[in-house]
Amino acid sequence: MKILKKIRKWLLIFLGAIVGIILILLLIIQINSSGNEEPFLDGQGNVLPNSIAMHENMTLNGVPQRVTIRGKDMNNPILLMVHGGPGAPILPVFYKLLNVDLEDLFTVCYWEQRGSGLAYNDSIPDSSITLNQIVDDGLELSNYLKKTFKKDKIYIEGTSWGTAVGALMVQKKPELFHAFIGSGLMANQSLSGKLSYNFVMTEAQKRNDTVSINQLKQIGKPPYSNNSSNGITEAFEIERTIVLKYAPLKLETDFKFIKNMFLNNGLTFKEKFTDMINNPESYYPASKILESTAININLIRDIPEWKVPVYILQGDNDHFTETSVAKAYFDSIVAPSKKWFLFKNGTHGVQIEYPEKYRSIYINEILKN
Repeated sequence: MKILKKIRKWLLIFLGAIVGIILILLLIIQINSSGNEEPFLDGQGNVLPNSIAMHENMTLNGVPQRVTIRGKDMNNPILLMVHGGPGAPILPVFYKLLNVDLEDLFTVCYWEQRGSGLAYNDSIPDSSITLNQIVDDGLELSNYLKKTFKKDKIYIEGTSWGTAVGALMVQKKPELFHAFIGSGLMANQSLSGKLSYNFVMTEAQKRNDTVSINQLKQIGKPPYSNNSSNGITEAFEIERTIVLKYAPLKLETDFKFIKNMFLNNGLTFKEKFTDMINNPESYYPASKILESTAININLIRDIPEWKVPVYILQGDNDHFTETSVAKAYFDSIVAPSKKWFLFKNGTHGVQIEYPEKYRSIYINEILKN
């Protein structure tokens, strides 16, 4: 009995210590969660006089959407970042922590689209979350950036789903833009999906990966149009999970990354835990609502000609947006100028995987033209 009492006593002490440590860590995070963007400082700790670091829930076409604007010098050109998904924004602080931000070269606007991101709330009707509406939101934001920063035109970069959104924005109002930069180009997603399925099935069979083979047989080959919307979403999630097994994104988030994210003042305490405590499908409904739309994206059919320079950044091992399809589209388009940048051993996140090459392309190619 005495031994059991001692064990119980030490267990309670241990658990109390763990709880205490957790509370201290949460307090430290709370102290560093003002929700105010961290400013750009000079060597003496003073805010750079012509810099900008802000975010707001800006109303675009009647719907609040999170817009973060950061740049060391507001005289720099404007770059609008259009995130992927659909419905999968990246927190702006991640760009800094992953060494891929361009905030010294541009005044960068990170836009979290309708139906996704930290400005989302349940009052936004699902029926308003459409590709056409998101394109119009992006155009309203582009006009705002032009007028606010007194620029004739802005640059626009789209990633994955964002390449389709950005492409349609440029097609609709080319006069707003200097150039289009696309990464993980969604050129013909129906064809890309079929090639991606063939890739993972072949890889699974090579490795005798019976679990993956059975999952792929169960969802069947794309298109998944015979399924309900829930079935389409589930099928894509299963297939993409297997893609990541055989073409994994080269992303390492170590302790330093996690620590700096939680100690960044640009987010509130609640915002830092948003993705952990919410189901993405219910909290960012665009990911589910727009899945069928994403499948039917076909820039080869819809945008054969561009009126601005086009730059495409593609990993040679990208099986979310198949590289062969992206290259076929690039080769087919007519544009004032166009350049193709292939990232060897790159997957569906070449900026993150090769930040130095990504930055070099901006400095030596895009900004010089």
